[in-house]
Amino acid sequence: MKTIVICGYGLAGKIFHGQLIKAVPGYQVIGILTGNDERILQANTDFPGALVSNDLDALLNLNPDLVVVAGANVTHVPQAQAALSRGIHVVIDKPIAVDAQAVIELGELAAANGVALLPFQNRRWDSDYLTLKAAVETGVIGTPHRFESRLERFRLLPKGGWRELNDPEVLGGVLYDFAPHVVDQALDLMGPVVSVTTHTRTVRETPVSDDDLIILLQHESGGVSYLVGSLAVGLPGPRFTLAGTRGALRVAALDTQEDHLKLGEIPGEDWGVEPADSTIEIWSSDAQGELTHSTLPFSTGNWPEYYREVLAFLTNSTTPTVTLAQAVGTMRVMDAARESASTGEVVRLDPPASH
Repeated sequence: MKTIVICGYGLAGKIFHGQLIKAVPGYQVIGILTGNDERILQANTDFPGALVSNDLDALLNLNPDLVVVAGANVTHVPQAQAALSRGIHVVIDKPIAVDAQAVIELGELAAANGVALLPFQNRRWDSDYLTLKAAVETGVIGTPHRFESRLERFRLLPKGGWRELNDPEVLGGVLYDFAPHVVDQALDLMGPVVSVTTHTRTVRETPVSDDDLIILLQHESGGVSYLVGSLAVGLPGPRFTLAGTRGALRVAALDTQEDHLKLGEIPGEDWGVEPADSTIEIWSSDAQGELTHSTLPFSTGNWPEYYREVLAFLTNSTTPTVTLAQAVGTMRVMDAARESASTGEVVRLDPPASH
């Protein structure tokens, strides 16, 4: 049994980590870091045997096998540093840090103490993304050359949390919230990135951090990725559109694992199975260029797989799908995106950012 301390018990700590950890046999949560009265009550209910405290040192004194850093973005680096310095493995939510150099330094601290820094990237196991990747691997559309990815929502009134504060030190806004997901998937699907062009803005009238984002990636292969993240779109576009040399793919429906977790569901036997009308559309050409249309059902979503892989790493040192080197590549693209948004210029990456 591997013991865990969860740092932060808000949306990420409770929903995205706590419930996924519960779904994977082999873990015991022995501590939870929070000082919020409501979250203290919730943590005691969810994990009755755990020490719930706002004292990080007291929780680290429990000598857990793993610390999960899942609080506000500004807490990620100091809490990870504290755990790594004590020789404790760390899972860290996105964004790991403010920039790629800070991520590299955390990795060096982990290595110096003989432990691992494990980036959390659950959306590699989205049903919609797994469906897209499986279709691409069949070769049905030839070589992909243009990838469009959208995470679009409509939230007229800001919720008022730290994610929507203007202060840049808070690391809020859709660039830090949505971009780690869409950039990670673009790198995974389309390969190394050589240049980045980005536009960010605040659309809603209430003063908030950036709530609308467009990132254009030029890949080393010659392909391009068009990535959109927004909280101000009332009519979202398709989740994915992918053009290839022999056809195209389109995914309109969204993965529903987040919705089910927010309802308090713990992943079980039928987890990740999507509605029958969640399909991928395929246009594929024959030798004469005539396109035919077909559909396939969604693959099964599998967010718990992330923590199964972490358990395999802790038990057998098995290399997980999502690595720190990949997170550095993703953050290099985000660094370039932030620079491009600020200057209005194309930012070139030499060497290319890659997974």
